Amino acid sequence: SHIPRPPNAFILFRANFIRDRRVNVPSTGPLSNVSPTTLSTIVGMTWRSLPEAEREVWVEKARIAREEHKLQYPSYRYQP
Repeated sequence: SHIPRPPNAFILFRANFIRDRRVNVPSTGPLSNVSPTTLSTIVGMTWRSLPEAEREVWVEKARIAREEHKLQYPSYRYQP
């Protein structure tokens, strides 16, 4: 019965980044051995260094995801 929040641009970028396994941390071994904190740091630094045009691609994907979420859950209201 729990309805998840629609993903924002960073969450979509992070999921894609991890799915594509673009993390290269040779000192810690394969991606599965990278701690969540280290992974978040790597993804965050990459996100901040993205050119504005590339970041806008993710903002648009988030807008589309939000619209799809509205169609699927029309009565959804965020309630922390």
